[in-house]
This record gives sequence, C-alpha cells and structure tokens, in this order.
Amino acid sequence: MTDIAYQNKDISSKIVGEALVGQSLAPFGLPELKVVGLLPTNLPVVESNELRLDNLFLLSDGSLAIIDYESDYDKENFVKYINYIARVVKRYAVSKQLSELKNIKMVVIYTADVEKADSRYDLGSLILMVESAFLVKMDTMRIYQELREKAAAGRTLSEEELMKIMILPLTVKGKTGKQEIVVKVVQLAKQLPDRIQSIRALAGILAFSDKVIDESYKEQIKEEMRMTQIERMIFEEATEICRAKFLAEGREEGRKEGRKQGEEKFLISLVSKMLKKGKTPEQIADDFEEDPDKVGHICQVIQEYGADFDVDRVFEIISKRSN
Repeated sequence: MTDIAYQNKDISSKIVGEALVGQSLAPFGLPELKVVGLLPTNLPVVESNELRLDNLFLLSDGSLAIIDYESDYDKENFVKYINYIARVVKRYAVSKQLSELKNIKMVVIYTADVEKADSRYDLGSLILMVESAFLVKMDTMRIYQELREKAAAGRTLSEEELMKIMILPLTVKGKTGKQEIVVKVVQLAKQLPDRIQSIRALAGILAFSDKVIDESYKEQIKEEMRMTQIERMIFEEATEICRAKFLAEGREEGRKEGRKQGEEKFLISLVSKMLKKGKTPEQIADDFEEDPDKVGHICQVIQEYGADFDVDRVFEIISKRSN
C-alpha cells in the first residue's frame, strides 16, 4: 500500500480550503467572514521565485482574504503580510483586473500560545490592518465533549465541527498540553461514523499539529491514515459482513470445497462493490492481488446481470463456465 503524501503546508492548505469553502470563519472566532471560493496561492513576483502563502479565499462580499497561521507574535511578520498583499495586487494588475479587486483582508490566526498581538502596523504612508483570531479563547474541553458525544451518537459532523477537530490541539498552551489533546482528537477522528470525514480529520490534525507532536506519535497517526485510506474505508465494514457470512457457509458444510466456495463468493462480492466505485478489472485485480483473468471473468459475468446481480447466481455461472 502506498504512503499518503505528507507535506505540512500543502496538506494544511488543501484541508483548510476544502473545509471552509461555503462556510464562515466561525471556528476561528470570525463568524462575520464567509468563504465562497478558494483561489490559487502561487503568487508571481518580479524575481524568479514564488511566494507561497497558506490560503487565499474569495469572501461573500466580493473581497479577498489571505489567511496565515502563527504560533508566536513577531512584528517582522507584518513585512511578510505586506508582501502577500502586494503580490495579490500584482496578480490582478498583470491580468488587467484591478477594477475587480474590491478589498483584501489579512487574517492572522494565532495558536493558544499567543494571547494578544498588534493588529495595526502604521508607517505613515502605509497602514496595514490585520484581523486577528486568537484560538486561546476557545473552550477546548467543552468543544471536545460536544464533538465526542455527537460522534458516539453516530451523527455526521458539519464542516465547521470537522474543522474544530483539526485545530483543537492548537487551542491549548504548550507542547505538552497540545500533545495530550492530539491523542484525544485522533481517537475521536477514528470513531467518526463518516469514514471520509475520519481520514480528513486525521490529515488535518497531522498537518496543523506537526510541530507539537512527538515523532513516535506522528508516525502512529500516519500509520492510521495508511490503514484507513478512503478505498479501504468505503467497503471495509460491508465486506467484513460478507466475509463472515460466506466463510460461515464453508464451515457449516464442513468440507474443504465448501470453504473454497465461501472464499470465491466473498471475492465476487468485493469485485461487485469495486465495480460500482468505478474501478476497472485491472485495478481490482491489482488491489486484491488476484489473477487478472479471473477478476476479468468475474467482472464480465457481473456486468451481464446488471441490476439483477446475485452472488450465488454469479458464482454458479462462473463455476459452470470454468468446467
């Protein structure tokens, strides 16, 4: 099984972008800002290099929002923010779209390690105002308990709640405190009833908490991600039921042949599920390390039956054709 790509900034940008489009910045304490679109973040500069910012969003009022994340306050960061804004403006100027650029908001989200920071940088002829969000203001344990109760009840989380799981470790002070919450939210992410949300939550936790997680535990989270890749998560529970059923049939017959039939029916069930997911016979054979000709034959018979597919009937037809 291939590893999931792991570059902190890229994963953070992707996870945050997907989770926030169509949502407000309420998880960060800025409910008045609503995101309606995600824009490219590769900003052209005069030099040969590129400036890469964390996130660039289109807001509901037509303005743009640049989002950056900080774990400490340094006045020199304002220089970085000015560069971000200047190069966004340059992008619009180069494309002759300056008239479409209404307003740019610089949003800075601070972890719980920062309780206050200047939001204004006044140079006389240039004044930079930032909208600051301080995660220290979040009630960490109350949010955790609410999310845990919802997951235990088998309810799907909203996008805002999913984002809260990802950033919850950043709402407590110190590396030790963050590590303790990371352990809790990873367990919570694994328990989410929506399997796709589970893998998104794990990826977000790993991305946002990269610098505060012990290396050994970081590897443990990455292993969880490998073991719960979306392909496997989608059909794992249903196919396990099929496996128990079909193998039980083989045991009840008490014969080697019966067990073999159970295995064959289980494979037919898996192939059918993967065909519905858009997999090709070649991909299915590779995933399950089965003979391509055998899987191709199963796919052919399944497709012949279409909506009338029945595991036992397909098994019977394949057995007859094999003799």
